[in-house]
Amino acid sequence: MTTTLANSGVTFLICTYNGEQRLPETLRHLAAQRVPAGLAWEVLLVSNASTDDTLGAAPRLWAELGAPAPLRTLDEPRSGKENALIQGFDSARYDWIGIVDDDNLLAPDYIAQVARVMAANPNIGILGTRAEGAFEVAPPAWFTQFEAVFAVGAQNGGQTGPLPRHDGYIYGAGSVVRRQAWLHLRSAGFAFTTTTKRGNAVLSAAEDIELGDAMRLAGYQLWYDDAIRFKHFMYKGRLTWPYLLRMAHGTGSSQLTSAVYYFIFRHPNLSESKFRWLYVKRQLWLLLQLARHPLQLAIALRHPEQENMETFATTRLWHNFLGSWSGMGQAVRVFRTVSTLENKLRAASRPSKATHN
Repeated sequence: MTTTLANSGVTFLICTYNGEQRLPETLRHLAAQRVPAGLAWEVLLVSNASTDDTLGAAPRLWAELGAPAPLRTLDEPRSGKENALIQGFDSARYDWIGIVDDDNLLAPDYIAQVARVMAANPNIGILGTRAEGAFEVAPPAWFTQFEAVFAVGAQNGGQTGPLPRHDGYIYGAGSVVRRQAWLHLRSAGFAFTTTTKRGNAVLSAAEDIELGDAMRLAGYQLWYDDAIRFKHFMYKGRLTWPYLLRMAHGTGSSQLTSAVYYFIFRHPNLSESKFRWLYVKRQLWLLLQLARHPLQLAIALRHPEQENMETFATTRLWHNFLGSWSGMGQAVRVFRTVSTLENKLRAASRPSKATHN
C-alpha cells in the first residue's frame, strides 16, 4: 500500500463530555494549524452523553474562528469514551485520525508533521506524539513523578521510531489512528472490552492501551515521534492527590484486558486452559509483591493521603490484585473475545505487505 498527500487527509476527532467551556482554546489551536497545500482536513466532534450545549457551541465557536475546514458534530448518547471513539472512527472522512481531547492544544505544525510521518510509514497503526504539561494552577511538587499517569511527557524513552513489538503503549491523547487499520480491526469483529467513563463513573483510562494491543495483533506498528508536540492542559481539579488515587483504583479492571494480550503475545496458540493457569500464576505473583512490603501496604490502606510514589504504587498494585482476584471470569471472557479476534485476523489477508516490527 502506498499513501500520498493526494489521496489522504486528516480528521481531527474531538470526543468530549460536557466540553462547552473547554472547547474554545482547543478549537482555536486547531484553527491555527499551518496546513500543507493540497492536504484535506476536517474537524469531527462527538459529544459523549453531554448535558450542556456542546453540540450548539462548537459550530458557533468554529464559525467565529473563520471555519478554516469543515466541522461536523455527532451525538453519542452512550457514556464511555470508547463509544464516542467508535462513532468517530467509523464516521471520519480521512485516513489519518488525530485524537484531540478537549484539553489538548496542538502546536501549529502538528498537522504537517502528522502527514509527513504517516505518509512515510504506511504500517503505522497508531502514532504517538509528545505532550507538554500546561496548568491552570501551579502543579503540586509530586506531579513530575507521575506525569506519565496524566499522559504528559515523552514516550518510548523519548526516541522517535517504532515501539518494541510487544512492550509499551501510546497515550490516546494527541495520538493518530490510521483509519484503514481501524476498519481492518472492525471487519474482524474488534470491540472494546475496557471502558473510560466520566462524571460519576470510575476512570480506567485504558481504551488507548487496548486499541494499541489490538493494532499489534493485526500486525500494525505503534510509533512515536518526539517532534510532534501539543500541550495537555491540566485543570486544577485534576491536580489533586485524591484524583490521582482514583486513577490508581481504576486500574484493576483495565489490567484484565492488558493481561490477556500480554499472555497471547508471548504464548502463540494459547489455549484457554493454559491461559487460566498463567492467570492464576499472575495472581500469585501480585500477592507475593504485596506480601514483600506489608508495612507499605498498611500505610497505603490506612493513610492513602501520604503523597509519595510508594503510596501510589502500592495502592495501584493492591487494586490490580483485587481486580484480578475478583475478575477471573471476566478475564476468561476477554480471552475468548481476543482469541476469536486473533483467529479472524489470521484468516483475513492483510491490507498492506509492508514489513512490520
